Amino acid sequence: MRYILEDIEAGKIPGEIRRRGIPAKQRVRVVVETLDADLPLAHLAEEGGAFKFLDDEPDLYSETDIRHN
Repeated sequence: MRYILEDIEAGKIPGEIRRRGIPAKQRVRVVVETLDADLPLAHLAEEGGAFKFLDDEPDLYSETDIRHN
């Protein structure tokens, strides 16, 4: 079955799903489009964890490596 939920605040989505009678364990596909403003890419990358592996990597350069002309 297909439902289209439009213009709903992100925090209210679980309640809206329950209101429509969709069981909590039902598998769903969610597509998110922000309506007010685009989220900054850096924030999206940080929240998504795409660069989490870098936490364990050593820093290759420091401020002492910067050359001032």
